[in-house]
Amino acid sequence: MRRSLLLLVLALPLTTKLSMAQEKSVNPEINKSFVKPDVAAFVERFESEGREVYDHREEIIEACQLKPGMVVADIGAGTGLFTRMIAPRVTDRGQVFAVDIAKEFVEHVEKVCQEAGATNVKGVVCTSESTELPANSVDLAFICDTYHHFEFPYKTMRSLHRALKPNGQVVLVDFDRVEGKSSDWILNHLRAGKATFVKEVELAGFEVAEEQDFLATSYWIRFKKSDRKTNSNHTTDSIEDIKRLIAEGTAKLIDVREQAEWEAGHLAAAELIPLSMLKSLPADELSTKLAEQLPKDKIIYCHCRSGSRVLAATPILQELGYDIRPLALGYSLLVDEGFEKAE
Repeated sequence: MRRSLLLLVLALPLTTKLSMAQEKSVNPEINKSFVKPDVAAFVERFESEGREVYDHREEIIEACQLKPGMVVADIGAGTGLFTRMIAPRVTDRGQVFAVDIAKEFVEHVEKVCQEAGATNVKGVVCTSESTELPANSVDLAFICDTYHHFEFPYKTMRSLHRALKPNGQVVLVDFDRVEGKSSDWILNHLRAGKATFVKEVELAGFEVAEEQDFLATSYWIRFKKSDRKTNSNHTTDSIEDIKRLIAEGTAKLIDVREQAEWEAGHLAAAELIPLSMLKSLPADELSTKLAEQLPKDKIIYCHCRSGSRVLAATPILQELGYDIRPLALGYSLLVDEGFEKAE
């Protein structure tokens, strides 16, 4: 089901690097058909026999294990097929956010749900970079045939990460793109396959909790939040991923050493934010000072001399709302790993 929202695709091979570049949309034209969608036409298209997620809709929802009182976000709600199924399962004690980038879809879903007596559905018009959901408000995010449409996967998933409660989870259903096996439509419509999408979700702060295999041409995966840290509280992100994400604009690198150390030698990709400053300034003043230097819609990797001071910097920056990931490797070892020195 080509459900709308935050769209991103192009047919790329599975071995292609992750399309996590966040400076611009990975495919700004992909959402053209949803600018002013013909809702009736999409109802016929999305809600008809022969479409796998429609034919297996009951199994898909049953696997989510919904309970009364839960708050569920249907990300890319489209014509509301799954929103209408979720609403009675969470009962009036719960709530469903019907999230979509197309205002016409959101209005349609709210209308049909009201007519059906489902008073626990609230429509949310999102953007290409954010789900626009309240922080700490959602128990389960349901993303069906929508992730491959995200224009900005990291930004969108981080907005969802913030919206999820501490034990919140994500259920992802999408086409399984397999060279030599999948239909030409899937191969041409999706930019990558399951392994790529799973890694992207994981890099946004999640880990796989469960996978079910009742679908033939799609997959069903449950994710839970993950701090992605080692026993020493450093990031588990690989050096390869760190380099790529910085180069693509998804991440920034900061150096929390002091000015004298910086002047003696620093990395070309890094910005100096001394630990002494982080510790000395009041939170409000520090937040204002960092606002222009550190964007909150990017991963912030930080390094020091030996990997210890970053652990002191991390909670300070986390409290300010940053996705801060401390590196175990210090300046010299990062140079050994191929990070360029500043001239």
